[in-house]
Amino acid sequence: MYFFSKAIDSFRIEGDIVECGVWNGGSAAIMAYVSNNSIYKRKIWLFDSFQGLPPPTAKDTAKAFKRYFPGMCSGSRRRVEEILSALKIFPARIHIVEGWFADTFPKARVEHIAILHIDADFYESVKLSLEKFYPAVQRGGYIVLDDYGTWEGCKAAVDEFLTQQTQPINLMRIDKNAYYFRKL
Repeated sequence: MYFFSKAIDSFRIEGDIVECGVWNGGSAAIMAYVSNNSIYKRKIWLFDSFQGLPPPTAKDTAKAFKRYFPGMCSGSRRRVEEILSALKIFPARIHIVEGWFADTFPKARVEHIAILHIDADFYESVKLSLEKFYPAVQRGGYIVLDDYGTWEGCKAAVDEFLTQQTQPINLMRIDKNAYYFRKL
């Protein structure tokens, strides 16, 4: 996430940073720290239920149902706030939006996005994240998909979304789990 945070400054891509799925704030802290020292006054939007993942749906595979339990991947808002405070991140730039994506996304007003980081694991959450925020991603902005190589539901949501796009998209592998692409 450090690379993407530095790249948006180097390429002069305007917009905020949005993270869908925060857990305990590790990625958010990296992006916020780089942004804190940037000439751009980016807001950091952090969306998470802090109750764990919602249950998998029919679009997720047996692997998701087998591994899922209530509270899976449950993070702590307090930990997120503590790490951001320890890094002396400007509090006015941080917007922690707590709740389920289906409830919080309709109210969210993020007009311009430079980085969209989706760490939501399952089909429905990934689909909601792409549908809500991709239109606001600026040209040259990064879409980072944390679980594309891990969860079949995530991959299905991304693949479906990509087939609906009119411009070609070059999906790049970061490691065995994460992939990214740029909005052209």
